[in-house]
Amino acid sequence: MTDAAAQRTGGLISLLLPILVGLAALASIEFSDVMGWLILQPTAIVISGLIMLSSVVLLLSRSVANQADRVAELIGQPYGTLVLTAAVMTIELALVASTMLTGESNPTLARDSMFSVVMIALTGVTGLCNVVAAVRRGALCDNGKVDTSLMVGPNLLGALTYFDLISTMCVLALVIPNFSRTTTEANFSTPVNVVLSVVALGVYAVFLTAQMGRYSNLYTERESLVIHDDGDQEADEQGLTLWKAATLLVVGLLVVCLIAESMGQLIETGITDLGLPSSLAGVLVAILILAPEALNAVQAASQGEVQRSINTLYGSVVATVSLTVPAVLVLGVITNTDVILGLEPFEMVLLALTLILSYPHARLTGIEGLMKLVIFLFWILLQVA
Repeated sequence: MTDAAAQRTGGLISLLLPILVGLAALASIEFSDVMGWLILQPTAIVISGLIMLSSVVLLLSRSVANQADRVAELIGQPYGTLVLTAAVMTIELALVASTMLTGESNPTLARDSMFSVVMIALTGVTGLCNVVAAVRRGALCDNGKVDTSLMVGPNLLGALTYFDLISTMCVLALVIPNFSRTTTEANFSTPVNVVLSVVALGVYAVFLTAQMGRYSNLYTERESLVIHDDGDQEADEQGLTLWKAATLLVVGLLVVCLIAESMGQLIETGITDLGLPSSLAGVLVAILILAPEALNAVQAASQGEVQRSINTLYGSVVATVSLTVPAVLVLGVITNTDVILGLEPFEMVLLALTLILSYPHARLTGIEGLMKLVIFLFWILLQVA
């Protein structure tokens, strides 16, 4: 009995340790002059500070991904990934709103944030997930040849629904505003913005209703393709209850996003010292904020759960575009700030190529993932250049 109690105590400490480390880092950022001191240091020390804080974010993100796995197991799919998406989206919207209400006027803030999420999720992380899932499944095949019936793939009808939603909303929100004839900037007139906001919210509401209702089976895994490991997950061994896992998930996410946002000025200083464009700072912050979802998606893909990784990544993109657009348009009116939605020409071309490659495949070979990673590489290079 004593050994069991000691084991439970040790397990609880291991679960709480990443959050405690994150809280300590956040407290040092917010309530001391560490950040101000770091910003004034030579480039090498600034970069070292960035690496240390990024390591804390990744440690927390790993913990969040594990708790998201536990929640998903306890409440089933697709509801499990919706918990992670809802938590991340709430925090992302709060950060964007806070910046718009208290920061300097930046008419392209929402556009840049949405496009960063789209590119990171649909090219970088999805590409990595495709490669990991294909390689892991291919390694299980015999005689050096792939059995096509065992090739990993998503629940095609559910993946196609995500693709339809993402394509429609991305084009309406990020491309069509460039061709508006009622304004001089890349935005719609107020009546059209109202219609766009209502459509975005309505489409997302219909999608969620279908996903959690009669069509929920379209967003579940094909069990025959799931790779079951011999060992149980740490959370399973500790018998973590739903409310404990959900609490650790939300708290961990909150700390991750607050640290990432607080690192913004330090990231800008490091980028400036290295002579890189300031636009890269927003990309790095977006990568850190999306780290929990990225790790969760990669974990799922490594187990052959391609649909769960799609639920996480594509669901995040759908939520970002559908919810961010109405929110920032309303905030733009409240703060009397112009909101520019239309992308630059080269970004529109990259978005079009990304959407073409995001069309779901019934089976994954890994080649499609490599092509997405190539697009991600060129997007980053264009940010730097």
